[in-house]
Amino acid sequence: MAVIGQAGKKNPISGAEGPPPEAVVQSWDKCFDWQAATIGLRRPQLGALHAVIGYWTTGESESATVVLPTGAGKTDLMIALLVAQQLGRVLVLVPSDGLREQIASKFETLGVLRSTEIVGGGAAAPRVGRVLHKFETTEDAAGFAAATNVIVATPQALAASPEATQQALFDECTHLFVDEAHHIAAPTWKRIRDALGDKPKIQFTATPYRQDGRRLGGRLVYTFSLRGAQDIGLYAPIDYLPIRGAEDPDKAIAEAALQLLQSDLDAGFDHLAMARVASISMAEKLRELYAALGPQFDPQVIHSRLSARKRKSALDKLATRESRVIVCVDMLGEGYDLPNLKIAALHDVHRSLGITLQFIGRFARTSSTVGTATVIAARPEGQLDENLRALYLEDADWNNLIVDLSATRTTLERDVDEFEAGFTGQTASLSVRNALPRMSTVVYRTTCIDWNPANLETMFPPERLVSGRMQLNADWRVIWFIVEVHTPVSWTDLQTVEDVNHVFYALYWDEARALLYINCSGLDGHYEREAQALCGDSVQLIRGPNVYRTMARLERRIPTTVGLLDNRNRWRRFTSHVGADVSEGFPTAEAQTKTQTNIFATGFEGGERASVGASLKGRIWSYAPVPSLKHWIDWCDKIGGLIINDAINVDTVIASFIRPEILTQWPNRVSLAVELPDSLENTSGEGPLLDLGDVQEALAFADLRVMTFEPEPPIIEIATPSWTARYQVDVNGEGMLVQPIGTEPIVRRARGDAPLSQILNRLGFRVILEDDAIVQQPGILLRPNRDLSPYDRDKFEMFNTSGIDIRRESQGQERDQQSIQARAIKSLMAEDWQVILDDDGAGEVADIVAIMRQQQTLRVRLTHCKFSCEDVPGARVKDLYELCGQAQKSARRRGSLPVMIERLIARERGRLRRGRRSGFERGDLDALYDMLDRASRSLPELEIVIVQPGLSRERVSEQILHLLACTEVYVREVGSADLTVICSP
Repeated sequence: MAVIGQAGKKNPISGAEGPPPEAVVQSWDKCFDWQAATIGLRRPQLGALHAVIGYWTTGESESATVVLPTGAGKTDLMIALLVAQQLGRVLVLVPSDGLREQIASKFETLGVLRSTEIVGGGAAAPRVGRVLHKFETTEDAAGFAAATNVIVATPQALAASPEATQQALFDECTHLFVDEAHHIAAPTWKRIRDALGDKPKIQFTATPYRQDGRRLGGRLVYTFSLRGAQDIGLYAPIDYLPIRGAEDPDKAIAEAALQLLQSDLDAGFDHLAMARVASISMAEKLRELYAALGPQFDPQVIHSRLSARKRKSALDKLATRESRVIVCVDMLGEGYDLPNLKIAALHDVHRSLGITLQFIGRFARTSSTVGTATVIAARPEGQLDENLRALYLEDADWNNLIVDLSATRTTLERDVDEFEAGFTGQTASLSVRNALPRMSTVVYRTTCIDWNPANLETMFPPERLVSGRMQLNADWRVIWFIVEVHTPVSWTDLQTVEDVNHVFYALYWDEARALLYINCSGLDGHYEREAQALCGDSVQLIRGPNVYRTMARLERRIPTTVGLLDNRNRWRRFTSHVGADVSEGFPTAEAQTKTQTNIFATGFEGGERASVGASLKGRIWSYAPVPSLKHWIDWCDKIGGLIINDAINVDTVIASFIRPEILTQWPNRVSLAVELPDSLENTSGEGPLLDLGDVQEALAFADLRVMTFEPEPPIIEIATPSWTARYQVDVNGEGMLVQPIGTEPIVRRARGDAPLSQILNRLGFRVILEDDAIVQQPGILLRPNRDLSPYDRDKFEMFNTSGIDIRRESQGQERDQQSIQARAIKSLMAEDWQVILDDDGAGEVADIVAIMRQQQTLRVRLTHCKFSCEDVPGARVKDLYELCGQAQKSARRRGSLPVMIERLIARERGRLRRGRRSGFERGDLDALYDMLDRASRSLPELEIVIVQPGLSRERVSEQILHLLACTEVYVREVGSADLTVICSP
């Protein structure tokens, strides 16, 4: 490799002994064989070549963006553009040193153009300069550039020179190619692009959608999809193998990767394995682990702190197969090309699974000498489904490449899959998987015999429909599409200036009920034209008070917003009531001149948190998440069944709302339990750390409980295995607050540390009271306005107290068989529960947790035990207060079963880490992970059991029966759960 002048001492230029740069460009004149290119170039390369050349003919100065899947051959495309268009001097911007050398070397040989005879022998190789270090002067930079045809540089290497010196180099360049252009939003990259002014620029990328949402800029001139790459045989499917239930996930991943590697080698495949971690210290530890488990593979490590010599040595050993395992931090580097790298062991999953799998797309490239690629990763608790959803959104075609080896399809999943597969008109860039409408609709009554989708399509010009057409599922009678809407702007009368918006439509015709549902992201609330086009002129919008029927299935419904229209007072026609003021939205009998125009309420439905809003104008909505368009259809079916049900009395629905009551003093009721803010209660794993006196405990091992069962402001306690701290709860002019009694713990969280009282007071907490009441911030009492019948005595189940000390609650580490808990576990062991777990202790989900798979259902039984205050069973209400509070807290578990199971996993690992006995009476961590996999795809069925042998059925009091009745109705409404009470005769 020769050098040119002073600049070349540090920044080498190849081809100095050959013709000068101008002569090289002249040698390319008429040497590009377009007919040979149609054979020698891949389809995406040829398509992108024509697209870029066509774009350049427009004279537009905006950057052109080309999206090609990883491995489609971007570098050969760059070389084809250089030669076919006889470009003067191209600056190629790359993200890494390794990619700089790889691309520069390929330019020097003209890559595939030479080997496929797209260019003849008369075409000279370009002079290629590599920017490795800074330039001392502007003359050095300009001279270096003038001696080249192609300059390959990283932004870091260019930034080492002063801006004026950089500009001298940029001024000599005629074109800019940006490789791995998803980096272009970074300031250093963007500054270089902008420094080239209006000169032609092309951005090449495989990942046009950034995780942070920042745009790449430029005009998208060509996209070749992953599906297309698979169709032409460029990609094969990727197997995805999750590791679950391992006490040591890193060891389990390593063992699986090495076992697979050996299996592939035995099958005759020349495969290599890569282990990815997020830190250098972890990389060194993992190399030792892999070396211990598979010394025959001579594992190597590579990271940024290694010298260039050691990095080269490690990669050389891979190339010669002296080593078959490489441990790296993050990745081996963008653009690194090693086709035999077929096993990816992800010890630290990338913050974007999409970006990780884009890289692993290199592993999926087909070849006659290699087999299927496999990704191995520890299943990220509570994140897998969300990551895969994000992956589909980044590129909908990844679902055609990833094969989840652990997938256990349920009927619920198959229904969604069949629904999505039924759409015609889907394209690679616009799939039903990407359609996530809001839970909102207007409903029209219809009288037509059949609907007419073709008539609807004529309403919208094809050029305004995204992807040119509508997507139709004829079997389900659903149609959705996106329309490009142009509207005049208010600040000019120029017809060439418009606002351009994309409006989403989803329409569903329920033939059985003769109802048409329309969802639209636009501002217009009525869609008569669309409804008439689809179902005829006789359609009729459902509006007026009957829309409030949609709230009938909402248990413990609490209005959060009420709009009122005053029919007489024209100066104060409309008022809106929100939060604690919402009770004012329900006028008294003396103020019947006011009408509710809209109501939004929250509550529980089928044991899940739910919300619904309705407007007299006809719109119905909810803030529930929308996992898919199929879920919106199911919601519409539910709404439609209610709205046309004449048996539902609207006045009864409105009268049964729980009206918030603002407290000025603590209510005269006993406190049963206290609930953490949802943002803390629903944290997965062990949750944040609680620090008291430099002793830290995880939230998963902390209990927040009531200590004083009296009709007065309660004292509550947070208890862990190491310490306890107490607080006084009360209400005052600022709302419901807790005040620490003595030293209190600090909550350690990534977003910042804070005393527990500060978090409770800021985020809100709830106190469950007797008599079916709750106090929540800001000092509001919520209690249904109803009278409950006493708990049915015939429902009591008898506890076998033979050989049991009713004053011993827990079986403990020694498995005390005289305890109440041991006897309750023995009863469960006689049934078919697949998991039975003793979770007794601070932070417990319940004393005993039992889980069972039943077809589409995941059945969970939470058993709470309590010792008797005295030796003889009786009617002591204090024996029931804490149990009833625990039962009511448990009811909310149904709405977050995955979080509950993650908590159980974390607690079991914590027990083992502390050297304590496993909590499993039946099953193990693998079984619990299996339940976790099923939790998000199964219908939950919750049962709550309280065991108190200190309660006598024969001596039970009316006070206790009322307490149990309130507990029963609470767990039924909040958790859709059955309550079982086990006591003595």
